[in-house]
Amino acid sequence: MITTPTREAPPSRRRHPRLLVRKSLAAAAVVALGVTLAGCASGATGATADPAPPAPPQHQPGGRSLTQDDVDSWLDGAVGSALQTTGIPGATVSVVADGKLLTARGYGMADTGTGETPAEAVDPERTLFRVGSVSKVVSATAVMQLVEQGDLDLDADVQQYLDFDLDTPKGAVTLRHLLTHTAGFEEVIAGLIGTPGSEKTLREAVSEAPPAQVFVPGTTPAYSNYGATLAGYVAERVSGVPFADLLQQDVFDRAGMTSSSFAQPLPADLDARLAHGYPDDSKPAVATEVVNAAPAGAMSATATDMARFMLAQLGDLPDDQALLQPDTLAEMHRPALDADDLGTLVVGQRMDLAFFDDSTPGLAAFGHDGDTQVFHSAMRMFPEHDTGIFLSMNGSGRSATASLDLRTTVLQGFADRYLRDAAAADSTDASDSTDSTDGPVAADLAGTYLSSRSPVTNPGALLALSGQTTIVPRSDGTVAVTPKPLGVTTGVYEKVGTDLWREVGGDALLATRTADTDGDSTVEAISWGASFTMLRAQPWQAASAVLPSVILAVVVLFASMIVWPATALAGVGRRRRDLRAGPSTGVVATTPRRRDRTLLLSRLGQASTLLALVGWAVVAVQAMSFAEVSAVTLRVLQGLQLLGVVAIVPAALVAWQAVRERRGWAVVTGRVLVLVSLVVLAGFAFGFRLIAPSVSF
Repeated sequence: MITTPTREAPPSRRRHPRLLVRKSLAAAAVVALGVTLAGCASGATGATADPAPPAPPQHQPGGRSLTQDDVDSWLDGAVGSALQTTGIPGATVSVVADGKLLTARGYGMADTGTGETPAEAVDPERTLFRVGSVSKVVSATAVMQLVEQGDLDLDADVQQYLDFDLDTPKGAVTLRHLLTHTAGFEEVIAGLIGTPGSEKTLREAVSEAPPAQVFVPGTTPAYSNYGATLAGYVAERVSGVPFADLLQQDVFDRAGMTSSSFAQPLPADLDARLAHGYPDDSKPAVATEVVNAAPAGAMSATATDMARFMLAQLGDLPDDQALLQPDTLAEMHRPALDADDLGTLVVGQRMDLAFFDDSTPGLAAFGHDGDTQVFHSAMRMFPEHDTGIFLSMNGSGRSATASLDLRTTVLQGFADRYLRDAAAADSTDASDSTDSTDGPVAADLAGTYLSSRSPVTNPGALLALSGQTTIVPRSDGTVAVTPKPLGVTTGVYEKVGTDLWREVGGDALLATRTADTDGDSTVEAISWGASFTMLRAQPWQAASAVLPSVILAVVVLFASMIVWPATALAGVGRRRRDLRAGPSTGVVATTPRRRDRTLLLSRLGQASTLLALVGWAVVAVQAMSFAEVSAVTLRVLQGLQLLGVVAIVPAALVAWQAVRERRGWAVVTGRVLVLVSLVVLAGFAFGFRLIAPSVSF
């Protein structure tokens, strides 16, 4: 799971509360205006200059013979030597070719010995690794067995197989949709990964808080752990066998995978051989991760067992061990959706049934990657070469992309070294090339995009601010994408088809889909990686617009809180003077008290808003680390946020009173700024669903 660090206010905005007291809120207005203008100026400058991208990816020279000795030597350098520099404790690799296991290698430590157990090296035949989302294709194999037997229909409404009502307002969901991540569900974060003792039954995992359906099924690839889990539950329901037992008897036992399991906790004999997971090699092991979306990511296996699975998918196991018939395997390994559903996104990468189509020019491939918090895995199969490779690591490494970089190095390096035709590696398919000006051009792609894999209807929508992509047209007709998919740097893409763009020097593809709006065609969606879509952000959703306005509003409210004690003391002095002035009529005497009560309500609402925003920031951090957040906590934060919305009324009254009574430009400016800030933060709260009926994200 790749995340983008959230922004925080620069130190210059946090250091000088005394200065804000002395200058009152009028100074905050000047600072706000200056920061806003500076941001606008820098944004305008960035929009006109071509970003300088890093060096594009390049294929490595190939042509080497696929022999055990050569592969072992290469893996020793590519994986073994990399562990110490990346801080990844251990790794396991297996390679199959021509119907048999070519090699299996273990590197580094399954247990670093920093805990209560002794150090232990990785053994590819003995050591189990958590394979994360690679589990999905194993689960899908069991689903396809039931399809093959006629017990399931890929294109039937899954509701007929369920024992709870699945709300699908955008359209009926089929197994085909579930296995291609196009069922239309929003992202689910809460409860996905837990610790021992937090296990749920599969029915609980899919029925307790199903995500909202936010896209029409089949139209918008949006990677979904929930969708894969629901497919597994369908298999459990129809077979009448608990999911873990179903996979054990129909997949693992049949294929001879004697060291694999979906059980949580693992059977004692397998648990004793499970590698520990580490953030990096300098830190202690984390507790065994519980994946409640079990079909989507709970599998544990050895590298040699994963080799058996690859042989099964390549059709190389004996008939009595084969998991699927050749026709069913062929159906699993070809794109499962067409233009009737995807529109022009069909020209890009598409999902097979549970597998990613990872084909590149001259080299057909399919596979899947997988990540828990500390285990990182990948599997690729190359059907035309009857070859496959599996890699798993038991640590994330010392940098944010250490495991991803090593995974990419191994997978791409293997394909380049042993499988890729040198001529094909340096050229593109003629069918992809185009001199046509049809379809969108670079300028049409410009803008800010949100990931389709996001919470939408609940407070999790706040996380969309940290995962946005910016596309800028370049003077040569290419586009700069920041950050590029599965990266933290900028990627440059050139047009190679009417709706298709390829990374310069690489194989990564973007496919576009346009929509007609008031007679104008606008790029509304850009797909990448088969199961991910970038959706054009509305102006109010763009972080470049939202964050500065929210930060400035928070600065104003914070300044108001600092000024509060001083103004409270001034109010006490004013009331004493009024008392010394003698009695007056009832109307005049009560006016100051009413004004003070209104001002108090305004400031209590301001304080409530600030407390709520601090709480939401903490919740966002917890959610990104998969920590549990109680519904009560979220409802309390919503209550605080609502008090801030209600405070708009007294804030408007005190601002109007200040204007009517001619209290001076500083007071009037400050109170107007407070009112505007409360309105801005209320809009932010409603827009990003901090105030919403659902708190299940």
